Amino acid sequence: MKDFKSIYQEEYEKLNKQQKQAVDSVEGPVMVIAGPGTGKTQILSRRVANILTNYNTTKKRLVV
Repeated sequence: MKDFKSIYQEEYEKLNKQQKQAVDSVEGPVMVIAGPGTGKTQILSRRVANILTNYNTTKKRLVV
């Protein structure tokens, strides 16, 4: 069974350059404007995973 961090890394590698930029932006809010089916929800979930995986925070400190 894979651990959370390895699953996150696999999913992160599937993102394009602009999506990675949104996921990697952890200071302050991020606005993603795109049409239906373009991966906005995936970006949001991967951004949360990025913060939980790579920064010293807990899920109780996040508002999504």
